[in-house]
Amino acid sequence: MTTSAIEKTWQALHALAEPAFKESKTAQFVADYLKDLGYKVQTGLTPSGTGVIATLASGKKGPVVGLRSDMDCLMFTENGKEIPVHACGHDGHMSMVLTAAATLAKQGLKKGKLKIVFQPAEEIGLGAKAMLATGELDDLNYLFGVHLMPKSLAKSGQVAAKVNWQACTLLTITITGLTAHGSMPHLGINALDTGCAIVNAVNAIHLDPLEGWSVKATRFNTGTGAINAICDHAEISFDLRTTLNSSMAELKNKVTILARATAKAYGAKVKIKEIGDCPGTESDAAVLALVEKAITKEMGPGGLIKEVTTTVGEDFNFYKKLRPKLKTGFIGLGCNLEPCLHDRNMHFDHSQLLHGANILTFLVQAALEVK
Repeated sequence: MTTSAIEKTWQALHALAEPAFKESKTAQFVADYLKDLGYKVQTGLTPSGTGVIATLASGKKGPVVGLRSDMDCLMFTENGKEIPVHACGHDGHMSMVLTAAATLAKQGLKKGKLKIVFQPAEEIGLGAKAMLATGELDDLNYLFGVHLMPKSLAKSGQVAAKVNWQACTLLTITITGLTAHGSMPHLGINALDTGCAIVNAVNAIHLDPLEGWSVKATRFNTGTGAINAICDHAEISFDLRTTLNSSMAELKNKVTILARATAKAYGAKVKIKEIGDCPGTESDAAVLALVEKAITKEMGPGGLIKEVTTTVGEDFNFYKKLRPKLKTGFIGLGCNLEPCLHDRNMHFDHSQLLHGANILTFLVQAALEVK
């Protein structure tokens, strides 16, 4: 496959940008592409009907290896209109995986099976779980993924063998108090006061300073009634992040205990709802060595970055969390991406996509040979 060919694929996918669980045209494009290569393609997967799995079988016993790409885009508001844009590089991820799929179909498999996994809804953290729920990936032994890296983490000519994604959790706490006239505050339970106290209590949380973690209130909404009445309703949203999955469990527990105890002290009631979460990276040492070898083969020793750490999450990690025996690997492709991911004006060096596709191709063939 040539650079111009992968660029043509990218252009087609970039123009199809669709948000989470609405990737119907994108799913059709990748399904048709893979059918033309000779893959057995399953469509209509996940409740949204946008998940796609394509299988290439050797006819001989061996490992089942998967390549995964996300498909959804981000939405931006411009002049009052919602505009879909691939500002997180998912068009690039799809282009690399499709190109690797084409090369592998041409090369053929000596043994085992290859599954190409096109997953919806990565941006809202629900796509990987939806794909696993189909049961169609339960036979996987290996699964590999890829993401474009911001220039600050990896430049063109560099590829990270391990991306340390953070665990993240979004919580919403709903507070119910008791309204009263502003002249008689002793007869009410002020949800606004309670909410402020909860925020202050959560801000006083401390975990091990040798670990990376953060917790912060991101929204604070209260009632819209008369301004001379005690507020009886408030809703607070919190963003929790940790470098270790074990620390996330501790952090969520502390936020929950403090919110409930503080509300009780004020006489209010609380409901705590987990809006979404993503696990942090859990790596396999043997697979990591395989990934490093693949990168060095394609980029040379100077192109290998052992690992990079970022403060954002990636729902690829659900595959490992929910299927602990699954061996996973994930590469971070340097491509001079600026100014940053999720920026409307994000751009990158497209010439690096072919390197990513070649690395994924090598990883599949190498994993199939592992005894």
